Formats: sequence, C-alpha cells, structure tokens
Amino acid sequence: MGAILIRPLLARDPDREIESVIKITDHDPRRAWIQMDEYVPTETVRRHLLDVLEVLLETRRGAAERVCIWVSGFFGSGKSHFLKVLGYLLEDRELIDPDERRHSSQEFLAHKLGEEFTNLLPHLRGGFKTKVLYINLLDRDPQDPNRPTISRLVYRHLLESQGLSTEFWVARWEQDLRERGKWDEFRKWVQGTYGRAWEKQRELHPEAVLGRALPVLLSELYADDAQAERAIADSKVRFERVEPAQVVEALVEEARRNSEAAGRVVVLLDEVGLYIGDDVDRLTDLNRFAELVVERGQNRILLIATAQEAITDLVPRLTRDQQMLSWLRDRFRLQPQLLPTEVEHVIGQRLLQKTLEGERRVRELFRQNEGALRENLALRTGWIEDQFVQQYPCPPYAVEVVQDVLGAMRGSVEEMRRLSGSERSMLKLVHAILRGEGGVTRGADQPLGWIVGMDLFFDAVKADLAAVRSDQVRALEDIERAGQGGSELSPGRVAKALFLLQQVGDRYPCTPSNLASALTDHVRSDARQRTEQVAGVLQELKLRGWVAETEGGRFRLLTPAEHSLEEEVHRNLPYPSEVKQAATRLLRDMLRDFRYEHGQIRRRLPVTVEIDGDAPTERVPLHVCLFTPLSEIRPEDVRERSIRAPKAIYWVAAASRELGGTLERALALKKSLDQWGHRPSFEGSEGYREHLERECREAFDRRLPDQMRQAFLQGRVFVAGVEASASGASINEVLQHHLRDLARELYTEFIDRLPRRDEDCEEILRWRAGGSLPDIYRELGLVTADQQIVRDAQPLSLVRAELQRQRECLGDALVQAFEAPPFGWDPRLVRLLVATLFKMGMVRIRFQGRQITDAADPGARTVFLRDREFRGAVFELLPEVDWRRASEFVSRVFGVPAPDTFEATAEAVRRQADDWKQRAELVKVRTRDNRLPDAFVRACEEAVRVLTNLAQRADPNERLRYFLECAEALEGRMALVRNLEQFPFEEYRRVREFAQAASGWAGGLQGEATRRWQHLTGGLQAVDLPGRWPDLRNEFAALVGRYREDYTARHREFMTAVEEAVQVLRQHEAFQHSPQQAEEALGGLVARLCTGSGEPGEEYVCPECGRRYEGLVPTLVAAEWDRVERALDALLPSPPRREDIEPLHIDRTIAGEQDVDAVALELRRYLRRARRNVRLTLEARPE
Repeated sequence: MGAILIRPLLARDPDREIESVIKITDHDPRRAWIQMDEYVPTETVRRHLLDVLEVLLETRRGAAERVCIWVSGFFGSGKSHFLKVLGYLLEDRELIDPDERRHSSQEFLAHKLGEEFTNLLPHLRGGFKTKVLYINLLDRDPQDPNRPTISRLVYRHLLESQGLSTEFWVARWEQDLRERGKWDEFRKWVQGTYGRAWEKQRELHPEAVLGRALPVLLSELYADDAQAERAIADSKVRFERVEPAQVVEALVEEARRNSEAAGRVVVLLDEVGLYIGDDVDRLTDLNRFAELVVERGQNRILLIATAQEAITDLVPRLTRDQQMLSWLRDRFRLQPQLLPTEVEHVIGQRLLQKTLEGERRVRELFRQNEGALRENLALRTGWIEDQFVQQYPCPPYAVEVVQDVLGAMRGSVEEMRRLSGSERSMLKLVHAILRGEGGVTRGADQPLGWIVGMDLFFDAVKADLAAVRSDQVRALEDIERAGQGGSELSPGRVAKALFLLQQVGDRYPCTPSNLASALTDHVRSDARQRTEQVAGVLQELKLRGWVAETEGGRFRLLTPAEHSLEEEVHRNLPYPSEVKQAATRLLRDMLRDFRYEHGQIRRRLPVTVEIDGDAPTERVPLHVCLFTPLSEIRPEDVRERSIRAPKAIYWVAAASRELGGTLERALALKKSLDQWGHRPSFEGSEGYREHLERECREAFDRRLPDQMRQAFLQGRVFVAGVEASASGASINEVLQHHLRDLARELYTEFIDRLPRRDEDCEEILRWRAGGSLPDIYRELGLVTADQQIVRDAQPLSLVRAELQRQRECLGDALVQAFEAPPFGWDPRLVRLLVATLFKMGMVRIRFQGRQITDAADPGARTVFLRDREFRGAVFELLPEVDWRRASEFVSRVFGVPAPDTFEATAEAVRRQADDWKQRAELVKVRTRDNRLPDAFVRACEEAVRVLTNLAQRADPNERLRYFLECAEALEGRMALVRNLEQFPFEEYRRVREFAQAASGWAGGLQGEATRRWQHLTGGLQAVDLPGRWPDLRNEFAALVGRYREDYTARHREFMTAVEEAVQVLRQHEAFQHSPQQAEEALGGLVARLCTGSGEPGEEYVCPECGRRYEGLVPTLVAAEWDRVERALDALLPSPPRREDIEPLHIDRTIAGEQDVDAVALELRRYLRRARRNVRLTLEARPE
C-alpha cells in the first residue's frame, strides 16, 4: 500500500486556477463570479462590510461624518478583494457562473454574507441608486512627471464613466454640446466628416475636429474658424486645472442625475497610500478632497480608500505636521483594518480546507507526533491542534510569519509599490507551493507528514523578490550552485530561510534553533540533529564569507557587497604563530595595570608576569607564569615546572577554540580595515564596513578579554607542584588570592601600616616633647603614650642597621632596599622612619650641595615631604655625640658650672637654652627699639633662633649634637647678649639724639672739639660699642656744654636781626596806603620772632621756636627782609614819571659782611623808587 498523499486530503482541487491578484477595475462577469464565489468572509470582514453599509444608510438621515473610510492592511491581506466585494455589494453588477447562469452581485453576496445582509438587500436595491467608481491607483505610475492629484484622477474616472473625454477641456465642450442638444448631431457630423466615431477621433485631433465642427453646429456663436479656435484655446487655459471643489460638485451632480433623492456615488481608491508615496502635496490634496466630500458632498458621496498603512503610520512618515494627522483622522472616521489572521483563515478555507477524512488523518498525525511537532515547529509557541489541522501542510504560523517578512521588505515606497504590483499574494504563494509552480516542490503530491519549509516560500516568491532584492536573489543562487557542502542540509536551503527570517529578526532571532524550526520538512524530524546541521552549515557559510555571526549567537546573510568585504577579510587571515603572539599580547594588555596588593593597607607589590614563556627583562620576587589556551602546553608539564620553582605561581588556561577563532577573525578584520584606510566604500558596502569596524572594536574591547578570562577561570593553578583553585570572578582576583600566601613567605618583615599623607612623614620635624603626632607614629611604636620617642623601636633599629651597613646611603637606595624582601615597605613609610632618626640627631642629610642637621631647616622638610627629593638626598648615620666637650661649652657659653654626665649636660643645655632664648629675645627688642647698630639686632636674632632650636629638640642626643655644631658661634653671641643686658639704653638714646640734633653745629668746630665730635659719632655705630661707652660718655659731656652756649648766642643774634628788620619795614610807605595788605606781607618775618631765652631744651633746640642750630643764620633774615620789602613796594601807587628824588647818602662804618648786605639792601630800595638808572659813587677807606 502506497503512502498517503496530501492531495486527496484537500477539499478543493489545488490545481484549479485562482486569481493571483484581485483588480477592482476588472469587471469581466465570469472572473468576477469566481472572485465573489471564492471570497471567504470572516466575522471581522462581515463586521467591516456592515459598518460601511450602515454609513450608506446614515446618509439618508443626513449624517455625513463617516462618509470617508480608510481600509488598511499590508501586502496580501485582501484589501483589493474586500474593496471589490464592497463595490459589487453597493452597486448591482452581473455575474456569470461556470454554467453560464447569470446572477445579481448584490443578491449573490447578500446570501453569501449571511442573514444581516439579506435583510439589508431591499434597502440596497430600492433605497439607493448607487454608482461606484473603481479606481486602481496601481494602474497609475506614481513617478509620472504630470503627477496628477487624486482629485484629478477621480474626476477623470467620473468623466470616463459618463462617456466623456478624460481631457478636461474636451470633456467641457462635450458637456456643452449635450446641454445645447447638439450631442447626437455632433457625433453624426464627426462620423460623416472623418469616417470614424468621435470616441476614436478625439484621441488624435480633438482640437482640429472641434475647430471645424463649432462654426457648423453653433454658427450663431462661432461665425468662422478663427472664432472657434480662439474659444477652444481659451477653454484649454480655463479648464487646465481642476480643483477638488469642482470634482466634488461634479460627483454630487452625477448622484442627482441618477436620482434626486436616492442617487449616491461611491469612490473606491485602491492602494492610495502607495500612490501618495513620499509626496506631501498628494496627501494634502487627499485631505482637501475628503474634507469637501464631508462638507459639500450633501450625503451623496462615499469615499473609500485602501492602503497598506494606517493613517497613524502614513502621515508621520511624510510630515511632522500633527495638524495634518488630526485632520485626516477627523475626515476618515471609519478605519477598518484587515489583520494577518484573516489571511490565515482565508487560505485555510480556499486552499487548505480538508475533507472529513482528510481532517481525521491530519488530526491523527498530529496526536501521534505532537511532542516532535512542538519541538520542531518552535519558531512560535502557543499554537493549538486546530491551527495545525487548518494550515497543514504549512506550519500553523507560516502565513503570518511570511506576511511579516514581506511587510518588512517594504523598506521604501517604491519597494512597496513593486511588491504590491507583483503577481504574488499570500494566497498565491501557498497555491504555487501546492501546485509546484516554477520548479518548486509540488506540495500537494508529497506524502502525509511532509511540512512546507521556509525555503519553499522563498522559492515561491523569488521572482517577485528580484524586483526589490535582485542582488540578494543572485547571491542566493550562487550559494545554491556552490553545492551541498559537508552537511545533509544544503547551504542553499539554510541561506534562503536565513534571508527571510532576518527580515523580522527582532521578533524571530536568527539562531540555529529558530532556523532549524523554519526548515522543518517532516513531522518526525529530529530537532536536535537538525539544529546541529544548521549550525554546521552556518559555520561553513561564515567561512565562505556569506554569513556573519552577531551578538548572542545570531546570524545574518550578507549581501553581495558585504560578501566582497568578507572575502578580503578571509584573505587576511593570520598565520597560527601570529595568532599565538596576539594571544600573548592580549593577556599582557589585560594585566597591564595588575599589581598585587598586600595587607590591610593594600600595599602594591610588583609582580613579574611571564606569559607563554615571554617574561619581562626585570624580574621581581613575586613571579607568575601564565599559559594561554593557544600555548599547547600540557598541564602535567606545568606541574613539573612548579615543582622546580616553588616560589612561583603557575596557571594554565583551558583549551578554547572560540578564543582562537575570535582572535583570528579580529586580527584579519584589523588588517583589512588598516588596508582599506580612507579608501572610499563601494556601493552597498558602507553600512557593513561600519559593522566590521564595530565588530573589530567589540572583539578587542570585550569579546576577546571575556573569552580569555573564561579560559583561565576554567584552567588549573599549580604552586610547588600542588594544584590549587582557579575559581574567582576574574583573573586578578585569583592571582590576588594565591599571591597573598606567597607574599607572606617572602615578606616576613612587612609592616602593615602606612602614613595617610606625605605631610605625616615630616610632621616629626616640628614636634616637641609632649606634643601630638599623627596616629601612625603610635601605631609603629615610635612614641610612648606620653609622646616621647622610643629610641630602640624595632622599625628604627632596622633602618639604622641598613644605614650602618652602607654608611652613606642615597634615598633611592634606601627605598629599594626596604621595598625588597623581607620588608616590602611603602616608600612613604621609609621616609617617616628616616625622618624620625633625623629628628633624634642620628642622621645627617646632604641635599643640593648642603649638609642639613637642623630639623627646623626648611630643606629638611622638603626632603621628607616629597618622594623625588627624598630619593635624591644622601643620608649618613652620625656617630655618638661627645657629651664631655658639650659640657665644657655649657660652662663657656652660659657661664654655669660644667655638668658631669651625659644626661645632666643634655638637660643643662635644654634648661639654659629655654631661659636664655627669652632673655635674648628681650635684649633683641630693646636693641632694635633704641636703634643700636643692626649687627647687634642680627646677632640677637641668631642667638634666639639657635636657643629656640636647642630648647625644642626632645632627643638628648640630637640636642647635644646640634649644640656642638653651633656652640662656638653661639659663645660669641651670648657674650654680646650678656653685655647688652647691662647696657644703658636710655643714656645711649640721649647721646644719639644729641648727635643728630647738633650735626649742623658740629660743622663749625675746630681742633680738639672736632676730634671729640668724630670720636663720639663713630663710637655710636662701633661693633664694640658696649666697651667704648665710658669714653663716649665723657666726650658727650664735653661737647654738650659748649653746644648749649653756642646755640644760645646764635639764637640771640638771630632774633636781634629779625626784630631790626621788622622795625625798619614797618616804616615803609605801604603801611600808609594799604595797611592790611602790608601787614600780611610782613607776616612771614614776624613769624620768625621768638620770645624765649634761646636756651636749648631736652631735644637740644629752643623749646619755644624749635629751630635747629643751622636754621639760626642772620643772612636768612636779610633775604626775607628783601622779599618783604619788594612785596611792600609793589603796594605803592605809581609815582610821577619824573619825580624829583633826593640823592641817597650813606655814611657808616662797615664792621662785617652783614653790614655790607644792609648797605646793598638800601641801595636796592632806592633804585626801585627812582624807577630809572642811578649813578653810584662809592668811596671806602679804612678807619
């Protein structure tokens, strides 16, 4: 008994002819019968049809809000069929069945659709006279340069339905002839004149025909051809444009022509969305047209449009104008949507409906193999037995998935138009598979159990896909011709399924398991085996550059342009040795910042990391040997190596083919991208080239590190031949764990403490006994609870021992010595300990050409504050201090008995320094305030500084060492301080004030007086001033008496001259003419008068006038006398031009130069009075 085939299980002959695409403009009654007969109305479709009929009925009540209807549903959903059924339901047309019987379309459809429609039939027939305009917009080229608007297209179809020309100006003449009753006569004239019907002749020369006919038929209006030609030319201009308002008016008129009350015009626009395309103007025209249908259509017009997109999807694609979307939604209030599930039902009824026996056998097949079926057909879950039976031999979800795929390929409006205009619909695709069209496997003749794979849908639609994906179709043909490959599953089948499925990859990820489900071709297929086969084929296609693997194990079929790039990448695949080297570099980069952190302070200790035998030149005690998955070393050999080197960690990664493959491709990608450089991308490769760049970055940035990490975490660790755990979250974490134990063995003297700040290291330099220090000093045991330095603390002893070993040691060498085992100390800790030794006086610093032993020296703070300066400084351990010599200096410097022990000497220095620094500070202040020589002030300041340092040094050893360094200099300064303590500062100030006040007087001294003055002034600034003070006091006593006598005499003489001048000047004539002004002129001289005795006071000047000795010069009076006299002369009235003036006679004895000045003054006054030249006769003879 042969196998049961699928064909006899089907209720209808699968080889019968089925209309591939319904054209609403095809009204052949026989084809229309088949279309109406095979139409499968679902409940949803019935509801949509009833909604439209309800709108029609509403127009009788004056309701016009819903007269515009938008029917949406993407490619293959049956929009055109729905629209044609609706038209044949609204307007009665003749149908002829195969037996040549004639039927009313309205009656046939009403009975087919059910009782609700038969109840409405009387209303459709008797209540309305409906005319339907069927307009298939796919018949119009949307790229037509004339770009007719939708309203113009509607108008042309209206004219065509009226038997008129579709040229607007010609149709207007035809209408005019009809209105004038000349239409029949005109048609007969054309037939008689041209021998052809007007309908034929108007297609060629309508202008010439009308130009000749009008003067004949309408001679009263057009007397000759010229008038007719002008009228025709004018009409061509006037009727060139047709506005939407004119079209609506014409449609209303047509409805009235059919019936004043019952006349209706229904405009059916199929695929309006594709016709609008990307043209916003067409959308605007449709909106205006719909608006006028609602507002001016007088309830006589219904506008029904279909589109693959809903209004809410179409409008945002064209414009951001939200107002336009709002308008269209308001115009098209009824928006039926045809869903993919409706298509499944239609296909199940028209093509895949089973006989009773067929349904029984399919159910039995399902129940016997349900487990395998659900495992195989897992592209979508949740389907039930009835769906399987209805859709068999297709998978229960195949129709919806393929619809999604074809919908996703409508990338652009042009692609949507090409697919929609093709000869394929979902119904036809399934029909083609059943019939085996175009070389497709003949599905109807396959045995029961066979299932339609996704690749067969590709074969069925391939011819149409060539219109929008021609390059991809050719690529798939190349893959198919390449051969079977190494798997039972052909690469061609996998590639076809992958191509279709990746169109909707967001819903159905292109994984091997999903592709295996899509390629299931029998109910008993082994899902696991099929998945493995698919995975193998995908890898083969990947190696051939036809498939790319993306995130999460998903795959994608490449375009030919992308394939070309992959071929270049394949040519750049690296050699195995290059891959191994790259693996080493990868791991080295991953560990570039790795540092082992030891202890609670997380002290970073350097680690030598050797990778696949490649180790850095500089080795450090902590040693790690890593072996990548590409090293090819056996774990047993690694164990042997760890036995020979027990102080190292050995870690071998697990094998990883994935890592090798990823690294190989990443290297090839990098090399290819470098070669391409700035080379322009060829057409179709731009996006994929960017994808390859992202893939390369992703591989090096994330995938390769992740794979390397997983390989090591699955590997094996050996320490001294013993295998240890490799578990952890990261390579760093595992290394930290194993290095911790190794570091404890190597760094036995490790101190798990660390100064928090650099400033903590030099804080000890400013510290005084009893003061506070950062906690680190107490934690290290360097100070006692009462804040005293512990001289024999263990850390200090270790540092002192290292300094003792090297004697003079560079800071950098100290840091390196204590970074190495067994210490592992942080450089900051080393600085702190050395600073403590320095504070104790045990260390001397040589830095930038200077030797530093004083903790208060700013250079010391610089050394211990910054790591670089510390490393560049040299440190020397100082010998024990000579306390006996220090004891001698205590006696000499401070004048106290010499102590007899180390401790007593250190204490005596501290006590004396603390006492004398205050006394020296007081002496310094008195010396500065009394303006003793600056050298004395500087000496006191230096003494204070040294004494303060001595007092602050808590460590006795450090204190005595510092004391010995500065004792000799301090001895001399202390002697000066003691002398200055006894110095008579008040007496010194009086002498210094005398020297300043009498400096003018001293210029006239002679002989012994001059010597005394020079001895006095020079001694006041002498460095041995205290010792010379008794002599200076004697000199002062001798000079000050004589000064007082001379000052008093000079003061008396000066005042006499002033009084004489005032007395003479008051006799001036100006006091008679301008007394007030004359008094003001004399005021300066009067101000010089002094009523005192002239005896100098404490400040060595007259207490009344305060004039210094050098300011009491009589010649100053003569000069002032002359100035005042000139001012007084200026106050005199002008004398006559030739005034008789008595001659001036002067006869007197000249005793001194001042008498000469007086004579000259009188002569000047006489000259000013004369106001002309005078003759002078001068005679002088000695007495």
